[in-house]
Amino acid sequence: MKQTLHKLPAPATGVRPLWRNRDFLIAGTARFVATAGMGAVVVSVMLHLQNAAAAGETPVAGPWLVASYLLCSALPLVLLAPWAGRLADTMDSRTLATASSAVSAAAVAGMGLGMQYLENYLPVLFAMTFMLDAAQSVASPTWQALLPRIVGEDRTPRAMGTMQATIMIAGMAGPAAGGLLSGWGGTGLVFAVASGCYVAMGLGALLIRTRRGTAAERAGQAKPALLDGLRLIRRDSLVWALVLGAMFFIVVGEATNVLEVFLARDELGATEIQYGLLSAAFGLGMAAGAAMAGRIRTPRVRLRVLLASMTAASACLVLTGMVPSVELLFAAYTGTGVACGVLNACFGAIAILRIPESGRGQAMAIVGGMTRAVSIGALALGGLLGALVPVRVSFVLTGVVGAVVALALTAYVLPRFGREDSDSGTGPAAAGAAAEAALPAATEPPLAGAAAAVSGRQKEAVADEVPDFFEQASAELRAVEPLVAAQQGLEGADDLPDGQVAVAR
Repeated sequence: MKQTLHKLPAPATGVRPLWRNRDFLIAGTARFVATAGMGAVVVSVMLHLQNAAAAGETPVAGPWLVASYLLCSALPLVLLAPWAGRLADTMDSRTLATASSAVSAAAVAGMGLGMQYLENYLPVLFAMTFMLDAAQSVASPTWQALLPRIVGEDRTPRAMGTMQATIMIAGMAGPAAGGLLSGWGGTGLVFAVASGCYVAMGLGALLIRTRRGTAAERAGQAKPALLDGLRLIRRDSLVWALVLGAMFFIVVGEATNVLEVFLARDELGATEIQYGLLSAAFGLGMAAGAAMAGRIRTPRVRLRVLLASMTAASACLVLTGMVPSVELLFAAYTGTGVACGVLNACFGAIAILRIPESGRGQAMAIVGGMTRAVSIGALALGGLLGALVPVRVSFVLTGVVGAVVALALTAYVLPRFGREDSDSGTGPAAAGAAAEAALPAATEPPLAGAAAAVSGRQKEAVADEVPDFFEQASAELRAVEPLVAAQQGLEGADDLPDGQVAVAR
């Protein structure tokens, strides 16, 4: 028996890499396919509306028609955010992900059939677009809140960076595939393939073993209020400050998007192909930045890198307004993409780990709704800037203001949160939750939960007075772990999600 125990792996051995996590691979593949399908749909619809407007087949001018379509696509994510988030936190994740994929597939198929066979297809197109994005407003927080449970809290930042990089690549591949499919087989082929992409996403949701919000998990829990997601964000001073800072950079980014075509084409003389490749340069930069940010291991470094990425993005905007050639414009766009990718990945990791697990769907849905609402308003700001000041001055002005905001946010955040050693989701609170799950039902709240409810001297007093029974329980679990490992042989560990493996070990 002693010889057998001596041959067992040490308890501190690392968990499997992400690429060996079955559920993470399925989730990443499913979301990649669905995002590519969405990109193909958008580019196909835009091309169709432009051609129809040019041929005089629509009752309104082309720009207004496209703007109306984009507004119809954005509204569900803004209007339905509170309800979508509550669904993500109060229903089975498998049911929600599967149902939203089925509705999305039906909506895309309806769009294709309406455009193919109806003479007046615009009402159907807009209705199906609203239905598609309503389904996605539910799917997005469901997948986001499920990710930490798939990979484990400690590896959530890296998994989020990898997932965002994957989605960015899919966002570039989708429009390209949509253009090719439209040229080969027309609009019908594009929508048939895109509908199949959402069906594949639904199959992926069914295959994922990790679940969240099951009936057993929800038993005895009070139903959350409609705006609990906003309250959770406001309750955490760091998350709220970062949300407000991120909102500003979304405004800046969306506003300059309106002006980039004039800078590239009119000021620098870029060809149509070069202008199209600018988006690819930005997207590749974002994918690289998100992947790099996912490798950051400590919360202190992650916060500092996030703040630095805001300053870097502002500097790249100033550089964009001053470049003398198209070649340097590509370099500026790639740098901006890297900074934005780092910003997105770091912000997402900080926010989702500091929000309590039970409310992550609501919080992320509210954040998504706020960002989309801000991006709608930013389009008007871009038009206003273009009308008031020269294009180059607009880029320089937004970059300078962005740098000021980044420095102000840094001055507020670093003195208050810059020395934290752990995210709320990966520090004492998570340890208390894991111990509570491993031990028999406890009648007292975990020490981490009690300490989190107070601050300053109150926290220290509570920590001194309440017995640290979780540390004792962890020591007892480590003591019996070799016996448990020998009995079970660890054969079933590979079938568990990584977060559960970490608790078992």
